[in-house]
Amino acid sequence: MQFYQETTKWNSDGIPNHIYLLNDSKSKMIGYVRAGTNDLTIFSKPMGFDTRGRTFAKVANTFGKLPTQEKPSHPTWTVAGSKGDSYTVSKIDDRFVCSCTGFKFHGRCKHATKIQGEQK
Repeated sequence: MQFYQETTKWNSDGIPNHIYLLNDSKSKMIGYVRAGTNDLTIFSKPMGFDTRGRTFAKVANTFGKLPTQEKPSHPTWTVAGSKGDSYTVSKIDDRFVCSCTGFKFHGRCKHATKIQGEQK
């Protein structure tokens, strides 16, 4: 989990940029800090988060203790992406799945293929 300050330049609508607490793949929002406050709101269940068309910058946690993440019930590996991002590959039943965008769109990726090859 990491905090990200939204840096998107919106139209002159005056839409404020919040700080979001996102999972490692930035696909789920765990909580947020409303712009202009230091109050961290944590959701009872992570919700989907779409970063398309938006820009973000990592920020330090100055908002208090983060919720603990439960250990996954299936084997997982952290894989470094080619641009420095890290992704989580999990083996669920007999299938390898990845948290990267490519896997979400195509159902396969080099990260999952790499781990699957190492496990044979």
